[in-house]
Amino acid sequence: MTTEPRAPSVFQRAEGGSRQVVLQIGLGAVAFVVGSIFSAGATVRLAERVGFIESEAVAFAVGWLLQRLWLFVAVPTFGWAIGRFTEIRALRFALTACLSGEVFAVLLFTGINGFEALVVSPADVVARLVTLIIGMAVTLSAVSSGRAAAREAQLAANEEASKRKAEYAEYLAKQEQVGAAPASGADSGPRSD
Repeated sequence: MTTEPRAPSVFQRAEGGSRQVVLQIGLGAVAFVVGSIFSAGATVRLAERVGFIESEAVAFAVGWLLQRLWLFVAVPTFGWAIGRFTEIRALRFALTACLSGEVFAVLLFTGINGFEALVVSPADVVARLVTLIIGMAVTLSAVSSGRAAAREAQLAANEEASKRKAEYAEYLAKQEQVGAAPASGADSGPRSD
């Protein structure tokens, strides 16, 4: 009786895909929370050391950079780790995780300031979109880098396994030669009856 592996059913594939999407959405929200905590600390420390920034353009850029720290650091870090240990699609992870974190950020912002605050400043809208696109690109690169690191590690492990297999085969061959030599010598010796 032979057993052939069965292809996963439609429901099993849908379940696996939905688990991946939930993981990606969760990681996007967690990245926003963790990144926001670190960016708040970085903002306070920077304000203590640098003080008031007189240039409005520099203050605007630094403010947005610190606000979007979750998008430039936290999501790519999670993406690299997920890419390193799973076979996830880089583009899908980048889109899902970044967009879910962004939705979480926008909902929090509008909950505090109201929906009108989203479109009051066109510069803020453009900055939000530009930083989102940059964050997606950085995350895409990080996941791809994680997948490449996983492939390299797998190749190194396969090479080490084949090396050990060759060493073991050589050892077995030597042991068979050593074991066969005394046995053949004992059979060919003179017999005294």
